[in-house]
Amino acid sequence: MSESQCAYVCLENSDNCCEINYATSTRECTLGQSGCCHTVFDEMVGSNILQASRKYGEYTKMLFVSNGGVLGDWADEQFCTKGHYAIGYKMKIEAPHETDNTELNAIEIICGSRGGERCGDKASSGQERWGDWTGETLCPAITFLTSFSLQVQKYNDKSKDNTGANHVKFKCRNFKDSGNDFDLSYPPGYGPYGSYGEWSDACPVNSAICGIKTKIQSHQRFADDTALNDVKFFCCE
Repeated sequence: MSESQCAYVCLENSDNCCEINYATSTRECTLGQSGCCHTVFDEMVGSNILQASRKYGEYTKMLFVSNGGVLGDWADEQFCTKGHYAIGYKMKIEAPHETDNTELNAIEIICGSRGGERCGDKASSGQERWGDWTGETLCPAITFLTSFSLQVQKYNDKSKDNTGANHVKFKCRNFKDSGNDFDLSYPPGYGPYGSYGEWSDACPVNSAICGIKTKIQSHQRFADDTALNDVKFFCCE
């Protein structure tokens, strides 16, 4: 692939990719920090599109809420591939039953390119064993997750069945626009226990959610289980 061909690829795919580098010595057209979907270039003979992993500490802002549950430990953070951002999410929820409910057990964000194209990567941060995954909930085209609110049952040390977090919802927004956000939630939008707190801060303009870190109580064997209690999200440019 020639340098002019490389430049043309970048121009034609500017919504998906904005930083392609050309190596003269090897005549390779390689991906910089933009994190484009490699599938855009799969059929291009002579191209070598690389995806770099995003490292912890490269985020620009951390989002959190004040009503998170108090039990559990923070799991390791996970991120979308560098240059990819959350275009949607799904949850792992245990349906209500007679004894020891846990409700929300995990959250997974679905990653896409700047052009809103789904790229195949996703990010989650630990999970407990109960429940089933919901279907996916996706932002409108070319918008991304930028803030969230968490439904939590406040811990009661006299109760034999605390549940921690029950549900999460988000706001979607265009990457470059601070206005016109869109509420996004998986039906029915709430769980059976607890209440939603205030919305988190929003990712700044020219950034969106790119990573997740969850606080999860491990299996308590014969004591009360609550599973996921709290979550933080990371914004990236």
